[in-house]
Amino acid sequence: MLKNVIKRFFPDLEKIKEEKVLKILGPAILQPNLWHLNRKSVSRAIAIGLFCAFLPIPLQMVLAAFFAIIFAANLPISVILVWITNPITIPPILLIAYKIGALIIGPGDDVLSIGSDFDFISGTIKVWKPVLIGSLIMSVVSSFIGYLIVSIYWRVYVSSSWHNRKKIK
Repeated sequence: MLKNVIKRFFPDLEKIKEEKVLKILGPAILQPNLWHLNRKSVSRAIAIGLFCAFLPIPLQMVLAAFFAIIFAANLPISVILVWITNPITIPPILLIAYKIGALIIGPGDDVLSIGSDFDFISGTIKVWKPVLIGSLIMSVVSSFIGYLIVSIYWRVYVSSSWHNRKKIK
């Protein structure tokens, strides 16, 4: 299973306890679900990571780590998944968010017709509402779908594994 491949890249819990930087967070960082790969913690991590990835804010990784600690989700997966939005993917994602938001609340000014630098700044200010609404919709929908897919896949995989074991015996 993919779980075994991912597990090889995760740090050992004893090494995590020794990290000076992580000691600042105290015992909260040592919750078992933050580091173990089980259905609940991984599906929560996928939901948190996808939710934070599509938010148009800085420090998405910090927000994902905070939510992972609060909701006992797998911390590394939550933080890594935020990198869906990176300098290469953010322009098309924001354009899609704008189009979704424009469908819901109506378009802002025509972004492509903006000419000078000042016009660009004022045009950006006018389109923030559709971008924000579209980003929130993308965040909620993608996190819900990601949670469902991982949760269902995990259950199917485990039940088929048990079924195969019973056949062998």
